[in-house]
Amino acid sequence: MRVPAAYGNTARWQLTAQQAVSYAVLPKAGLVVTLSGTDQTYVLTAREAGTGKVRWVSKPVKGLGEAYAPKLMVVSAGGKEFAVLWSTGKSGGDALTKAQQIYSIDVFAAEGSGQDAVPAQHLEIPMPSGGRHEVLDGGGGKLLLDSVTDKVTVVDAATGAQQTVEPKSLTAPTGCLQCNGPVVAMTGKGPVVSNSLDATRFWSPAGWDNTTVAPPEADPAQAAVWPVAGGQLLARWQEKDQGSHNVWAVLDGESGQVKASVLCDKPLIGTGGAPASALSPNGRYLVSEHLAFDLTAKKGYCFEETKSSKPLTFTAVTDDGTAYGTSLTKDGGIGGSKAPVQLSLATGTAQALDGVDGVPVADLAGVGVFKVPSVSEGGLVAYPRKG
Repeated sequence: MRVPAAYGNTARWQLTAQQAVSYAVLPKAGLVVTLSGTDQTYVLTAREAGTGKVRWVSKPVKGLGEAYAPKLMVVSAGGKEFAVLWSTGKSGGDALTKAQQIYSIDVFAAEGSGQDAVPAQHLEIPMPSGGRHEVLDGGGGKLLLDSVTDKVTVVDAATGAQQTVEPKSLTAPTGCLQCNGPVVAMTGKGPVVSNSLDATRFWSPAGWDNTTVAPPEADPAQAAVWPVAGGQLLARWQEKDQGSHNVWAVLDGESGQVKASVLCDKPLIGTGGAPASALSPNGRYLVSEHLAFDLTAKKGYCFEETKSSKPLTFTAVTDDGTAYGTSLTKDGGIGGSKAPVQLSLATGTAQALDGVDGVPVADLAGVGVFKVPSVSEGGLVAYPRKG
């Protein structure tokens, strides 16, 4: 596999597609956790990213869904990281009693060791009849269950403690209509709530909302927000005076304070659900799809599609401020092919990576972790950083 110049050409370790049905990265712990298994019995394996050495293997976990594997995610709080495996399905029931629809959630601490590691938390939580039936990372080590319903279940990944949040019982900002919408994030100072009517407002009972934290270029009343890596929020406003741009900003999750912002061309197709994001292991740089931020220098860069430029999507960023991603090269239709690119956050300059087969999906512990590009092979492979 041909990799960017920052990495050596000899692989440090490699996993097949069967060994890595899905994966998650724990950057602070320097681990890559993979999910493997079949027939509804699955195992998590945590490897040291730098060496590929197995740190711990979980006891077998049963998935409730009959047609799909449990979903794997990483949450962090208080400097600790947790691998969370969750699924939905039926539990119990007999000839007289109906089975109950539940969430099954297993939380594994990063610092486990040995074979048959047991989860720090195993939770079985009844599923409401409404909602999207999903578990979301709400930030701050909190999991959100069915966040679009009137009563949101919040689970503390570290302790397993559960609480119910009812947005309509919270005091919304004055003049904010329909501000009892979904909980989009949890912080140390309470939930962040959106507008249920048209998602143009967001607010926190900690005393701030989208109008009080809006950057100067933004229309304060036209906004949306999502949780991103590091317990932070990614917010979007329309440009003031009905301008042709959007204003994007990374916010501190608790105070709402703007950490970095950037003015972007409006996309041809708007953002749908919560955008994917990645944080450099040192916490300085954050990328989220077409956006890249230097949170120390308080700078942001945007790579939306314009009349003269192709859209770029970034998936990983290193401690030295190099972001890696792809450019979508459209072929005149809806589809298109992807070409690897990299971005220097010191200069804001992006460049194509000709002759490269792929870019890292993560960079940590002195290696870049890549997805094997072959459709028939799949899996993960790690190459060491040079120098």
